[in-house]
Amino acid sequence: MKFLNTITVLTLSRNLAFAVFLGLALAACDSEVSNTEEDVVALTFSSQADAGASAFATNCAACHGANLEGTTLGPILSGFNFLQRWGSQTPTLLLGNIKANMPPGGAGTLTDDDYLDIVAHLLEANGVDAVVNALTASTDFVISENISSVVQRQQRAEPPAPQGVTVAGNVDDFVPFVPITDAMLENPDPADWPMHRRNYYAHSYSPLDEINTDNVGSLSLEWVWNMHEGDSEPAPLVYNGIIYLINPGNVVQALDGKSGELIWENWAGPANRQDMRNIAIYDDKIIQATTDARLIALDARTGEQVWETIVADSSKGFSNSSGPIVADGKVILGLAGCARYIPEDCYISAYDANNGELKWQFETIAEMGQPGGDTWGGLDDVFRAGGETWITGSYDPDLKLTYWGTAQQKPWVPVSRHMTIFDVGLYTNSTVAVNTDSGELDWYFQHVPAEALDLDEVFERVLVNRGDDKLVFSLGKYGILWKNDRVSGQFKGYTETVFQNAFTNINAETGEVTYRQDIQNAQLNEWTSACPSSAGGKDWHSMTYHEPSGTMIAPLSQTCLENAAREVALVQGGGGLAASRKFFEMPGTDGNLGKVGAYNVDTMEEVWSHQQRASLHTGTISTAGDLVFVGDLDRRFKALDVHTGEVLWQTRLGTAVQGHPVSFAIDGKQYIAVTSANGGTSPRTVPSVIATEIKYPSRGNAIYVFSLPE
Repeated sequence: MKFLNTITVLTLSRNLAFAVFLGLALAACDSEVSNTEEDVVALTFSSQADAGASAFATNCAACHGANLEGTTLGPILSGFNFLQRWGSQTPTLLLGNIKANMPPGGAGTLTDDDYLDIVAHLLEANGVDAVVNALTASTDFVISENISSVVQRQQRAEPPAPQGVTVAGNVDDFVPFVPITDAMLENPDPADWPMHRRNYYAHSYSPLDEINTDNVGSLSLEWVWNMHEGDSEPAPLVYNGIIYLINPGNVVQALDGKSGELIWENWAGPANRQDMRNIAIYDDKIIQATTDARLIALDARTGEQVWETIVADSSKGFSNSSGPIVADGKVILGLAGCARYIPEDCYISAYDANNGELKWQFETIAEMGQPGGDTWGGLDDVFRAGGETWITGSYDPDLKLTYWGTAQQKPWVPVSRHMTIFDVGLYTNSTVAVNTDSGELDWYFQHVPAEALDLDEVFERVLVNRGDDKLVFSLGKYGILWKNDRVSGQFKGYTETVFQNAFTNINAETGEVTYRQDIQNAQLNEWTSACPSSAGGKDWHSMTYHEPSGTMIAPLSQTCLENAAREVALVQGGGGLAASRKFFEMPGTDGNLGKVGAYNVDTMEEVWSHQQRASLHTGTISTAGDLVFVGDLDRRFKALDVHTGEVLWQTRLGTAVQGHPVSFAIDGKQYIAVTSANGGTSPRTVPSVIATEIKYPSRGNAIYVFSLPE
């Protein structure tokens, strides 16, 4: 396939427009008002909205629909979803968010007046009818208070959203529930998949071998369960034949793994369409993080709530998109939504699994006067942002250390954050090893200091023992598989899994990276290109370690980007991401966006690769049957030979295959389960810009379970 030409990329990038609008953190409001006092007097809110309708049609409608209804490229900007996100906010905050971050490929094409007009159009289209005066950059009314229908609705009783148990049942009616212990989590029963990535070491490996390279061609569908709609990247748990499943909108369900029958359902709220990747199980409790930064324990038998605690203040932008890991009786959880300039920073925190009591917090942003505090270019603490831990960590029970990846500094480019390429910003874009008893940092290794392209290293840490060596592997958006000693953090090696040209050198002895000179010196509104793009390399889709062959097998992405920094004022309450982007195919890939790569963990050499046009949207799992399972955007779920990468079986699901597959057994029979789902930012939007020929339904969240015929 030929690479897209520049004009095509620019056009597609503009069409991408507001694609990640609702998921981005609020950015600083522009201090300049482009309208003169005379212009403001001449304008009205209505005339702005009319002009905004035209600007929206040109710049935004291709992704969000002519009527703001949303498409596969961009979320809905009308109705309940919009008002839930923005109803309690002000036009100033909405304007600041759009100006700082959108459209991704259109910096310079929209004026300040255009942005105000688009905001007016969005507000009018969502029912704002009590405003006459034209909007300015400092308009600060509460949006929902200027929508007559909303005000009237608030004045009369409305049925509340579902809360708590909505389907009653008891697991004991299907199989006697046995509380799960620390020892059972340290050495899971082969029939179970009791945590995200199955074990503390994050291997995503099943010791089951009934389904193998000889018979996988006979795999057939056992049953399907339709899930709630919304953004979804789920990682089911399976314990003693029961599947525990997280749905969009903070809904947890318990299903009988043999029949697919629903046992119980609990709505923890908020009842939105947002994504949560995983939950945890410990003792007799399902531990659930929520998208509004709460932590909840449910009775695993009935779904009834046992306890609840607040992790962070969601009104300040904090959230979660991944759940916890339970280690030695402590629920350990990361945090997302840390891009704003506020006094509070991101942290990893631990809670007593019995009652939710806070045990410790480890902040991932080093402040003034603390170790590492001198690595932020002298910025005041309030302007140090980022360091999210939005992917669940792993755990070594012998060392009593939990390993987490941290995200990059915010905004995305050093010049936007008023820093240089030499201001490394600890402890961002690092592996951090934290003592599970005390919450103290044991060691860190910063993979990419002063990250400049939104290519973070936040993803899973896979723990591997090779002889006497205790190792930790990680693979981030740069597509570099890192190998470190997990006792000391010492760098042990690396390999490049996809083409990258951001670094001119990676020191083979220390792992130190050197950016290209133009990336180091990038100024505001100056385009620089780099491979990979913000879709990765590798993103949230977990890799698997096949211990019998000593092979790490990862789902990879092969796209590139152009990136331009935007200006962000150092204003408390501001911040954001602040970059424009364009996307294109990776050179040398023949148009193949998706790659499954296998790497020997001793030599770090590539063993095999499978490449395809469709991007991959599940994690990989491997089994003792010498199989690797993975799913893609084009609705295909595949089984590959773990030794060669040969495709041995595939089927097509109702929509894109997305989430984290699992394998389990009931009464000695092995099953493979995978979810279909939609949603997501860069991993979904970038392929949608480049591989426009791949079509899939915008609905169809479900879990599919496969087995061999009797």
